[in-house]
This record gives sequence, structure tokens and C-alpha cells, in this order.
Amino acid sequence: MLTDDSQPQPSAYPGGNEPQLRAIAYSLDCLIPGFYLWLGPIKVRLGGSLPEKDYPGTIHSNAGVAIVLPGYRIFSTYQGDYDPR
Repeated sequence: MLTDDSQPQPSAYPGGNEPQLRAIAYSLDCLIPGFYLWLGPIKVRLGGSLPEKDYPGTIHSNAGVAIVLPGYRIFSTYQGDYDPR
């Protein structure tokens, strides 16, 4: 949707532009070792990394858990993608 103002518009999917979900998505996308949990308003990231400034991805799910181990082994309940919708 195009608007006249320069203010960002709210997203239509869960998670929107939440920095915590972006950090979890970035860490999972880059396979950075850590433990990640998101359950509604609760977001836990033990390990991982903050996303790059221009990283557009996020998690399109209200709940999930993931573990990334050294050696690029990932175990996750999340089966979606990180691309913006």
C-alpha cells in the first residue's frame, strides 16, 4: 500500500518488525549456535547475534523453539521462511 507520509506502516503478520524476533530469525538464518524460544510476548535468545542493520527477515510464527549446535546442526519447530511478506 502506498501512502503519502514517510512513516513505516505496521505489518500484517505476527512478529512485524519486532527486534527480538528479527534477532532470532537472523541467528537461525546464519546458523549461529544458541537456544531460541518465542512464545507470544516471550522471546528468549541465549547465544546468537543481533541482526545486521538491513536484515529484513523475521519469524512468521507466534510460537516455536530452536537449538543450533556448533557444526551447523539445527533442531527447530519452525518450518517457515524468514522472508518479508
